[in-house]
Amino acid sequence: MSFVSLKNVVGKVLKENNLITSDIDAYQVFNIWGEIVGERLAEHSKPVRISEHKLYVEVDDPLWLAQVKYMKIDIIEKIDRRIKKGTFKDLKFFLKGF
Repeated sequence: MSFVSLKNVVGKVLKENNLITSDIDAYQVFNIWGEIVGERLAEHSKPVRISEHKLYVEVDDPLWLAQVKYMKIDIIEKIDRRIKKGTFKDLKFFLKGF
């Protein structure tokens, strides 16, 4: 019997049960968001959902929402470097509570 990594087993189970539709590596973003965007921005935003290679990010203030929209390309590039190139095709930002 050969050994199989836990990552591969969990990924297979999640995909077989349609619990995820994207690459399991993408879910790292939830743990390293502060490292990607910086602690100050992380205090006002957080990733909340992944769907069809899009990351949905909740922002707690309208001013921060406007600011983070201008940073979208930079954030995607940082995610590409940190996790894997092409992890997300788009980021969708929305105001908390909406």
